[in-house]
Order: sequence, then C-alpha cells, then structure tokens
Amino acid sequence: MSRDWALVVCAALVAGCMTLEVHAQGRGGRGRAGGQGQGAPLPVVPAAEAHVAAARAAQTPKGGVTRPWQEFDALFRLICNQPRPGARTPQVGPGESDELAKTKPTPHDDWYVPPARVFDNLYYIGTKTESTWALTTSAGIILLNTNFDWVTPELLDELRTFRLNPADIKYVVVLRSHSDQAWGINAVKKVAPAARVIMAGGEWDLLAKDNTPASLKPTKDVVATDGYKVTLGDTTVTLYSTPTSTPTNMSAIISPLKDGNQRHVGGMIGGDFMRIVQEGILMFPDMKTMAVSYIASSRRFKDIEEKAGVDAIIHPHAEYDNTFEKIDALKARKPGEPHPFVSKDDVERFNTMHIECGEAQLAWASGS
Repeated sequence: MSRDWALVVCAALVAGCMTLEVHAQGRGGRGRAGGQGQGAPLPVVPAAEAHVAAARAAQTPKGGVTRPWQEFDALFRLICNQPRPGARTPQVGPGESDELAKTKPTPHDDWYVPPARVFDNLYYIGTKTESTWALTTSAGIILLNTNFDWVTPELLDELRTFRLNPADIKYVVVLRSHSDQAWGINAVKKVAPAARVIMAGGEWDLLAKDNTPASLKPTKDVVATDGYKVTLGDTTVTLYSTPTSTPTNMSAIISPLKDGNQRHVGGMIGGDFMRIVQEGILMFPDMKTMAVSYIASSRRFKDIEEKAGVDAIIHPHAEYDNTFEKIDALKARKPGEPHPFVSKDDVERFNTMHIECGEAQLAWASGS
C-alpha cells in the first residue's frame, strides 16, 4: 500500500464512525429507532434539533394553498437524517467500484420515464431517479449532466421526440464526478464527438484516480473554475464552486429559461448530501470539516441565486424537488396559469433546508 493511500485509510477510520449512510436511511425518514443497536435510540443533540425544526418549517410554504410539488419531504429525509454512530465505513483505497452494480442495465420499465419539455428551451431526458437535462440554444445544445453509461445513449435518443438531434450537443456540463452524473461522458462523446465536456479540475482528478471502472473514465477536457461561463448562442450557464458532496463540485445558474414571452433563471445545486467517501477516495478529513464546507457552500449558493434572480429549481435528482409532480402539473396547465417550476419562495425554502440540515449535521458531528 502506498504512503498516500495509507494516510487516507487512517483518516477514514477516524471519520468512519460519523459516516452518513445516506442510501440506507434516505427513504426511511428520520427516526429515533435503529441507532447504535437494533431499536436503540439515537442521541439527542439540542442544537441539531433546533436546526432540524427550522428545516422542517421550510419544507412547506407558509399560508395559502400548498401544491403537492411544493412540499420537499424527500429532500428532508435525504439531508436531515441523523447519522448512526458506528455505521459501516465505505471502502477507502484502490479496489472494486462500490457502485459496480450501476454499470449493469436494469429493466426498461424500472428506470424509464417519458421525456418532457419543461421550458421552451429546457428538456428533461433523465430516468425515474437520475436527471439529465438538455438546454437548447440558438447555436446548439448544452447537456446538463450525463447519466449511467448504459442508459445515456437511449436518453440522448429521446431528444428526437422533440425533433432535436443529439449530434448537435456542443457542451456537456458535469457538476460532480459521481457515477450518475459523469459515467455517461464517454457515451455522449460517441454520439457527439465534437462536444466539449466541462467539469471542475478536482472532479477530473477524482475520476482519474478513483475506483470508477477504467472503461468509464473520460479523457480530460475543459476545466471549469469558479464563475466559469458556458455561453452558447443566446444562453449562458455560469458555474460556481460549491463544495458540498466533494471538495470541488460545482453548481450552476442557467439563463434564460424561456416560457413564451417570459424569461426565468434556473439554479442547479451540484451536490445535496454528505457522503465522506466516493469511489475509494476520502472527500474530507472528517464529517465536521465536510459539514462546515457544506454549510458555507449552501449559504454562498443561496446568495448567488438571490442576486441572479433565480426563480426555478432545476435538479440532478427528480425526487428531491418533485420534478415529476411539476411536469404533471405543467401538462395540465391552462393559459395564464403560473408555471409550476417557477417560484422564488420554493427556491428560498429549498436553500434554507440545505443550510439548516447542514447545521444539524455539524451539530451531530460535534456532539453539541
């Protein structure tokens, strides 16, 4: 074992007791049962409880009629789960991918959802769980995140539903090097060889050295830095450094989003939850450090979105912002009715939940 990997393993063992088992708990809600042992209660940390309460208050709009897509229950369950002391530490160091199962196709009906035009220039072409977006411009298409390697070609082919040609993809913006956003890069390049792939330098480095299967590792292309602008024709995607899930993941401001004569601005956060190990690489020295970074980045992106006038959540995972509920409402929308994706209040509450849940995670990691 090399000295670098040995240091990483040692750090992981220290951090392991605070590791968040997000996928194990994410859909089950935050409960008191199941802590250190079967049925054992999780420790109560008053400071964390206050932030959890604030996040819960932001789940639903205050007053008036609440529409189904405005309740962010799934997001709350994902990011406000109290970590379990003694939870299994993910593998750190060289080895087999911890998401190897995601390289294998699943039955079509398990992942397929019809594509949808969400704005006049923005199309959802993702799966039931992983979102891929196509942003059309006067000079070609900007793809926002890829997907898993085996499904990406079919998702790109969905563009033809709207008389769009996937070969017209000019840029591929990947906010984070995780499997569901980056493992389809090579598949996109086969369809649109001239497309430029844009990602933060640290994310390129992670893909190069982590346990991603070798066949899925892309050739390094454009390195995005904080404030990097991807302008194609009449549309701009601006990328900002927001280290939440990794030390270098980015988030995006998308402008304009067109709805007839109306113009809107979209915001896409690059990482929602804290998972301290990704494909064998320790992301942060410990959970406290990760939580501090998560909070600062969430606060920063909230401020960026406010200044940019963001009024639409565009998300990498359809479940957490209720993408499909909004698409259903869009299909039933009558002339003159508001666009289901457009709400500055939804954006503000969504950001508040990230901040408050981040504060709760920090309190849990600190024990006070």
